[in-house]
Amino acid sequence: MKATPLLRHIALRGEQAADQFPFNVPALRGLDLALTAPVTFFVGENGSGKSTLLEALAVASGAVTVGAESAGRDATLAPQRALARALRLTWRVRTHSGFFLRAEDFFG
Repeated sequence: MKATPLLRHIALRGEQAADQFPFNVPALRGLDLALTAPVTFFVGENGSGKSTLLEALAVASGAVTVGAESAGRDATLAPQRALARALRLTWRVRTHSGFFLRAEDFFG
């Protein structure tokens, strides 16, 4: 059985305020990413948008978090919620539950 990614495509819908975080992060401008491998690695310098994108994906997919607040209510994720609302996600198979874990959740 060949492994395929559950999430096939991530794209930014429409025009966003490019002068406001997180839309001013260069890697997120014009985001249009096809996920074709079973595993995808996001690599880059600090501040390049890796965590911001992953947090927005967690919010957009309704993932369960380990922190004190859900991703939908966590005050520290307000910019990521704005990004999540602007994302268009295309699923191969949509799961009904997921889990999002950040190291910060254990130090809060």
